[in-house]
Formats: sequence, C-alpha cells, structure tokens
Amino acid sequence: MLKNFGFIFILIITIFAGLAPWILPYNPHDLNLSLGLQEPGWPHLFGLDENGQDLFVKILHGARLSLTVTGVVVFISVCVGLLMGTLAGLFGGWVDQLIAGMIDMALAFPKFLLALALLAMMGPSTGNLILALSFSTWAGFARLVRGEVRKIKKQEFVLSARASGGRGFFLIRKHIWPNIMGLLAVHGMFQAVAVLIAEAGLSFLGLGASLDVPSWGGLIDSGRQFLLEAPHLSLFPGLFLFLFLFSLNSLGDALRDHFNPRKI
Repeated sequence: MLKNFGFIFILIITIFAGLAPWILPYNPHDLNLSLGLQEPGWPHLFGLDENGQDLFVKILHGARLSLTVTGVVVFISVCVGLLMGTLAGLFGGWVDQLIAGMIDMALAFPKFLLALALLAMMGPSTGNLILALSFSTWAGFARLVRGEVRKIKKQEFVLSARASGGRGFFLIRKHIWPNIMGLLAVHGMFQAVAVLIAEAGLSFLGLGASLDVPSWGGLIDSGRQFLLEAPHLSLFPGLFLFLFLFSLNSLGDALRDHFNPRKI
C-alpha cells in the first residue's frame, strides 16, 4: 500500500510540476502586496506569502527545480560511477589502484559539506548546484560498481565467454552491466533521497539555485521569519518535501524487493 502511494505521489507531482507553467492560473512571480500573508483558502489553497504570491504555485515550480537537479545529479553520478567502477573492477592493477584512490578521497569528505564548500567557492546557481552535488555523489556508485564487477568477472559464465573469444566492451555490454543494473537502480533511488535532502539544505542556506528560482528549501527558509503569524509558509513546502522523500524511500524499497526478493 505504501509503495503504491509512493509511486502515485511521485507520478502526480512530476506531472503537475512539468506542466505547471501551462496549467496553473498564477505565475510564481506575480505580486499582490495588499494580500500578503493571506491564510489558506479559496482560490489560494495554500495561502499567500509576504509578497502576495501564491504558495501552491511556488511549491509546484519549486518541485521543477528539485526534480531536475536530483534527476540530473543521479544520472551524471550513475554514468561516471559506472564507467570508473567498471574500469577499476575489470582491469585491476594500477588502473584499479588509481581509481580506488580517487574514490576513497571523494568518500573521505561528507557529501553535504563537500557540496557546501564547492558552492561557497563557485557561487549559487543551478549549474553549480548540479556540479557540486554530482562531484560529491559519483564515488558511491563507483565503489558499488567496482565491487560488483570484481565479483562478476570471476563467475563461470564470464570466464566461459572470455574463453570463447569475448573481449572488452562485448563482455561489459553482454555479461557484466546487465547483472548490475538492478542493484544500480536500487542504489540510485536511495541516492536520489540523499541528493534531494542536500539540495533542499543548500537552498535553505541560500547556496542552491538563484534566489529568483523557487525551491522547497528556499521556501522553508523564507517562511521562517513568519512562523508565528503565517506558519503555512514553511509548513506546506516542508510537508511536500517530507512526502516526496517518503515516496522515494518507498519506491526504493519496492525496487530492492523486486530485484532481490526476501527469502521466507
């Protein structure tokens, strides 16, 4: 039941966020100062912020940023981690030692602090946010792939394919990658949770995307000064962030059970 809820919630938010500019009646940048801090009601379901901007509209536009950043970061990290981990696990020797050293160096720093330091140097922008989070995320994928490739390449079906003349990319494409894609998908789903939390945290600190781009973390931060008179400004973005993280975790559990069902 929870897994179905997670999938449905993610699907609904993704569709509405993607179509937000065309289906919503308001623009997130429209100002109406005379109606500032209006409580939730009709037609503004989640109320208005201090500038009279519709909070529901800003939350859906914030979802566009959060989903885009999370998706791009996970995609880049999977690609880099898959390439680096495959090279290290398959070839071994100095290649493995070099890449393993790079992985250890990247994992030695806490992800959030590393991304925070990079953004503090580069400045807040969507591109820099994606770059900083990708730089702090790829190593986990690379370590996972490296370990799996080292194990799979010793299996009999791979040794048989090698004895039959299979070499290089043929072995990788036909025998190695297909056997790690399930594990990679599960790890990617749980890493998406970590990336989304980091993106919200960095936006909360003012180091995420540009200030004129709505984000869930930025909306929570902007509502802090009105917690007593208008708690809905932080409550609703925080609720959406919680529900989306819960849904991602539920979907990750479903993928894990699908690719590695528990034995009863």
